[in-house]
Amino acid sequence: MENTINGSEIIQALLNCTPDFIYFKDMNGKYVAVSNSFAAQSNSVAGDMIGKSDFDFLPWEQADELFLEDKRIIETGTAVIDKLEKRACPKGQEMWFSVTKVPWKNSAGVIAGIIGVCREVTERTEREKHVLDMLSIATHDMRGPLISIGSMIKLLIRGTFGSIDESVKVTLLDISARISCLEKLMGEYLCKSSLMDIKTPDKEYLDLRQDIIDPILDEFLSEIEENRITIDNRLGAIPGNKVIIKANAKWIRIVYRNLIRNSIKYAASGRIAFGFEDKGDHYR
Repeated sequence: MENTINGSEIIQALLNCTPDFIYFKDMNGKYVAVSNSFAAQSNSVAGDMIGKSDFDFLPWEQADELFLEDKRIIETGTAVIDKLEKRACPKGQEMWFSVTKVPWKNSAGVIAGIIGVCREVTERTEREKHVLDMLSIATHDMRGPLISIGSMIKLLIRGTFGSIDESVKVTLLDISARISCLEKLMGEYLCKSSLMDIKTPDKEYLDLRQDIIDPILDEFLSEIEENRITIDNRLGAIPGNKVIIKANAKWIRIVYRNLIRNSIKYAASGRIAFGFEDKGDHYR
């Protein structure tokens, strides 16, 4: 007589041995089945979690957020696939998870709850973050000297340091164009590495005018002169004293660098104006 294995035995074997956090919830968010690893992470055992919800194991705000997400999945039938989340676990530590949640349908095809699979990816995520940080630092460090070299070449082309042969000027123009393309490419990499950073960046107090706007205008000095653009800083009566903001310097520089670059590109009137207004709870 052949041995037969039913589906419930297969599922139970999976729940007993998998390192992933697997769970089944009913329509009310109550656990129907959980993996041993998930129960251990919740400071419990699998049998004790049955019939309970996230509100029995997690802080109220976190449990409510998960409940609302589960509710949306049940109502829309739309799964959450490989969503990267940082969670504070019942044991106290913060961990990164790859979260997948799908509607759990019964034999009639009707949604009966949620099936969730969470894979702990803290080490992988931190390693990816380190690579992105290194990319961002390297790109930023190389971009400054590249801009300076480009500005110096433009001064040579204009004859600032004396006249040059036409053939040399053609070569310098070609080099200048290539440096400009490379500088834009590095700027794009800097933006992408910042946007891909999974951690909320640290903020610091900055003087918007002195630490951000003025240095960026200096970066584009040659382009401003070349296009004969006038910088008008009287718009909105920008004050002469400090404009203090709390922001991440790297990210805010990317924003203003792109704004000023586009302003130079599209300043048909030959004038770029910027200003400042204090709206009480925010600056404009």
